[in-house]
Amino acid sequence: MAARKGQLTETTPLLPTHSKHRGKRIFAAIAAVLAAGSLFSYLLLAYCNYSIADTSSKRLSSAAVGRYLHITDLHVDPNYMEGATTYSQCHRRPPHVLPPDYDSAKDGHAHTGRFGIPLAKCDSPIALINATSEHLKHEWAHKLDFVIWTGDSGRHDGDPEQPRTFDQIIQGNDIASAALRSAFKKIPVVPNIGNNDVSPHNELAAPGHKRARKTFRALERSWRPLVPKDQVPTFHYGGYFAKD
Repeated sequence: MAARKGQLTETTPLLPTHSKHRGKRIFAAIAAVLAAGSLFSYLLLAYCNYSIADTSSKRLSSAAVGRYLHITDLHVDPNYMEGATTYSQCHRRPPHVLPPDYDSAKDGHAHTGRFGIPLAKCDSPIALINATSEHLKHEWAHKLDFVIWTGDSGRHDGDPEQPRTFDQIIQGNDIASAALRSAFKKIPVVPNIGNNDVSPHNELAAPGHKRARKTFRALERSWRPLVPKDQVPTFHYGGYFAKD
């Protein structure tokens, strides 16, 4: 029986013949894109690995690669006392008459040696700062291009019997600056202000304020000549500077 124009029969396809393979072609295209992406990623990783390996074989003093040392939180304590108790911030030796339940091993005073005590609430004795300076001078100075010194050179203010003063903060910076300038005579040292380099603790007045100017001028004198001469007025005003 002849079908009229536009009438469906059992032999009339519901979709064009070429549409049967459209899904397969789309799938093949997606697979090709993924394969190309994987190949690109592999080549990029191989190139990066080669570049890293090639760079590491060059001298560290080349124009592209250098070495620097980051020094921070020296917390110099001129009041540190060898053999002192840790509960006194290492400022006082144990009393002659001890309470019956006194535990010297727990207190740790027997271990406060010349160079300090680890894992205790005590700051750095001057002997430790000087010994560290000598080690850096002989073992590291010739391997470095510059040093970043990010402050916190004043001792902590944790001993109620010896409250920290502004002059003691500057004294800590005097000692730390002298030690670093002695260790690194031929390379730049870039100093920064830490939260324990200001008084009161963690408080710094706005640029231009009388207290801010006092702090910045005192620190610049301690660090001199680490702040470049042409940057000194800027540092006196805001406590910041630029150094190439």
